[in-house]
Amino acid sequence: MAEDKVITLATRSYEHAEIIRSLLESEGIECFLENVNLIQGYISDGVKIRIREQDLEKAVKIMEDVERPELLKAEEKKRGRPSKSRILLPVDFSDYSSKAADMAMDWAARLDAEITVLHVFYNPVINTLPFAEAYVYDTSIDEMLIDLEEKAREDMNGFMGHLKQRKKDKGLEKLHIHTKLLRGVAEDEIIRFSDEYEPTIIIMGTRGKDRKASDLIGSVTAEVMEGARVPVLAVPEDFEYKGIDNMKKVLYATNFEESDFVALDKLEKLVKPLDVSITFAHVCEKSSDKWDKIKMEGLKKYVEEKFPNTQIDFDLIQNEDFWVGIESYVRSKNIDIISLTTRRRNIFARLFNPSIGKKMLFHSTTPLLVFHARR
Repeated sequence: MAEDKVITLATRSYEHAEIIRSLLESEGIECFLENVNLIQGYISDGVKIRIREQDLEKAVKIMEDVERPELLKAEEKKRGRPSKSRILLPVDFSDYSSKAADMAMDWAARLDAEITVLHVFYNPVINTLPFAEAYVYDTSIDEMLIDLEEKAREDMNGFMGHLKQRKKDKGLEKLHIHTKLLRGVAEDEIIRFSDEYEPTIIIMGTRGKDRKASDLIGSVTAEVMEGARVPVLAVPEDFEYKGIDNMKKVLYATNFEESDFVALDKLEKLVKPLDVSITFAHVCEKSSDKWDKIKMEGLKKYVEEKFPNTQIDFDLIQNEDFWVGIESYVRSKNIDIISLTTRRRNIFARLFNPSIGKKMLFHSTTPLLVFHARR
């Protein structure tokens, strides 16, 4: 067994990880938890669930059953949805985080929402332990964690000082902004906290694909878009933000699927306070144009009945390449936000077949608003 390759199935809070370990072991899958504070295990965040690679497929099926959206929704009903709109703003204190923060503050003012600024700081873990060896907790890690947390707190204080000044400049003194520091893997902790906080939307900055390797928030944003159960707005580093009043045109890229109708309802509620127009567009090849026109007419009828007071346009974009068609349309029509729905994928599809959303995230200079098909 020591020779078997060991991989990380997921990273969760300590309590969640213990539940999953119990379920996996009841199904005959050996696993152990890594990055647990054995002295104060109940406060551990970012705990890794490690299994043998040969058990991955079976383990993923169990995970998907445990974390089915319908079960999570049932739990939400028990707790009750928050009455006030909320914006979650994950940051890494970069320039593009500041740009996303500017946009989040303006949007929050329109939605009458509060903001929680979230920063996840690095958590040193041991990744090289053979599966069969005992886990030994190194108390020296505690000292390192204290230093890392102090640095994160200092950076957060500096960032909040900037936001307070921006609030004053914008005349948004009544806007409530909270802060949250978490230790662990950034994308996992953002998604986990989002499940607890239940924001209306996540707004986060993102770097371009070719930026320096030390800037990781681009890939983090991509993972959050895949895993979060709420809409995610990615604000590109190269986007020139001129204020919320200049955000006038939203493009929703439709594929005429049932998931579009759920996303359209959320989209309309999110952007209505911004006083924007929405264009529903579909990228198609010329050969399929006839059927796409019929589908578009059906969508048009539904949308006009559902949202009679919202300015809505409809268009077909003829291009064999989805992204080339969208990019050309965005430039010619001066689109301010691109929106689309991305399907929920299992772990294998995420690893080997990157979504259109991810490709767009790294190539676009236009903010990308992503909804999820089954959420």
